[in-house]
Amino acid sequence: MSSRRWVWVIVIAGIVYSQPASAITGAEVIDRMEERFAKAKSYSATFEKRFFWAVLDRHMSRKGKIHTRRPRQFRVEVEDGDLVIADGEAIWVYNKANDQVIVAAYENELRTPWEILVEYADGYAPVSVAETELDGKDAYLVILQPRPDAPPNLQVKRLRVWVGRKDWDLLQVEQLEINDDIRTYVLSDHRRNKKLDDDLFAFSPPEGVEMIDRRRQD
Repeated sequence: MSSRRWVWVIVIAGIVYSQPASAITGAEVIDRMEERFAKAKSYSATFEKRFFWAVLDRHMSRKGKIHTRRPRQFRVEVEDGDLVIADGEAIWVYNKANDQVIVAAYENELRTPWEILVEYADGYAPVSVAETELDGKDAYLVILQPRPDAPPNLQVKRLRVWVGRKDWDLLQVEQLEINDDIRTYVLSDHRRNKKLDDDLFAFSPPEGVEMIDRRRQD
């Protein structure tokens, strides 16, 4: 092979090698994460909720667990005793500090952890995606910003979402709010299609709590 031909082989190989491993878009990453979840009859994960108050320069962290089971049940429990439970007919929100329970009709399909933990997600669109690493795992980092037609009262001005490249698990979500506070969810110990006890999705209000019932009255 002539030296000139070798030069062209090297140049072409260099071009191919320098291209990204995949041309996946941010929207495709979010879609695959949701599709992967949709295939699971049940799902559980541990999460850590981190909050940073910009004005006070103060950090807070709480841990909890999330469970979902098709067709329309989920449970989010936080270590301080707060609970959110969807039993298939109603959604119960128990605030232990306020000694209060709010119950409302639950008519939607099963929500993904992304939809349960992240507020205002529907008002945002992916603007970039990059391959990265998070806690030793290969991941995609997707950045989302408000859509042009998003409601003007959105409280989050940017979302950063980390999704596992191997299994499409939701690994981390970071919400930058309009007042520069930062709310972060870190998920781990992902489990799919494990048997979950019925008691996880049943709620009995503690005795003496204030009940606010927002279900439609016949």
